[in-house]
Amino acid sequence: MKLLGILNTVLLVGLMLVIALERGQSGDPTQLAQAEARYVEGMELLDTDDDAARGKFRESAAILADANVDSAGLHFNRANALLQAGDLGEAIASYRAAQLRAPSDDRIATNLAEARSKVLRPLGVPAPTTLEQACGLWSWLDEQTRLLITLGFAWSLVVALQNRARGTGIACAILGAIVAATVAADIARRANANLAVVTEPTVIRKGNGDGFEQVVAEPLPIGTECRIVESRPGWIEVELAPPTRGWIKSTTAVEVP
Repeated sequence: MKLLGILNTVLLVGLMLVIALERGQSGDPTQLAQAEARYVEGMELLDTDDDAARGKFRESAAILADANVDSAGLHFNRANALLQAGDLGEAIASYRAAQLRAPSDDRIATNLAEARSKVLRPLGVPAPTTLEQACGLWSWLDEQTRLLITLGFAWSLVVALQNRARGTGIACAILGAIVAATVAADIARRANANLAVVTEPTVIRKGNGDGFEQVVAEPLPIGTECRIVESRPGWIEVELAPPTRGWIKSTTAVEVP
C-alpha cells in the first residue's frame, strides 16, 4: 500500500508538471498580441517604407525574445519576424531553435529552407550527432504527448498492482520507462546541440587569434551554421560541414538557444 501511495504521488506531480509546461509555453497573451501587432504593421509598411517595416519586425522579434517562453511556436514566430527584418543569421538561429523543439514540424522545415536559400556561398550544415540521429526515430511524436503516455503507463502500473496483475504491471513499467527515456534523450539533445549561426561575415582561422592562417580564403557568409567545439575568451572553435573546422570571433555568431 505504501508503494501505491508513492506511485500516486508521482503521478500527481507528473501531471502538474505537464500542466505547468503547457502554461509556460503559452506565454502572456497581451505580450504575444503586441508582437503580432508589430508584425502586421511591418507587413503593411513593406510596400511603402522598407526601413520602417524592418523596424516593426525587429520590435516584434524583441517582444518575443522578452516573453521568457521556450516553445517551438515562439521561436518560429520570432524567426519569421527576424527574416522579414533582414537579420538572416539570427533568423536561422531561431528556426533551428524551433526545430530542436519540434523536429517534425513541416512549417519550420519549409521556412528554414527558405532562409537557408538566402545564404551566399552556403557551406552546408554540421553533420548530425549520434544522439540527434537516434532522436529522429521518434520525432514524429511531440514531447508532451510522450510525457502523457508515460503518465498513462504509470497509472496502468498502479491499477495492475492494485489488482495483483504482476505481469501487466511489469509490462507497463518497462514501456513507461522506454517512453520516458525518449523524453530524456530529447532534453539531452537540446542541451548538447552546441549550434551557432554566423551573423556577420567572418574569417575562420586555424587558431584563436588574428595572426593564425585562414582555413578558407573567403569570410564565412552570414547564415553559416556551425557546431561549437570549444570556447576561449573572444573566440570559439567551430565545426562546419565536414571536414571544415577552425576558430572565429565569438561576436560574429549567435548561439542557437
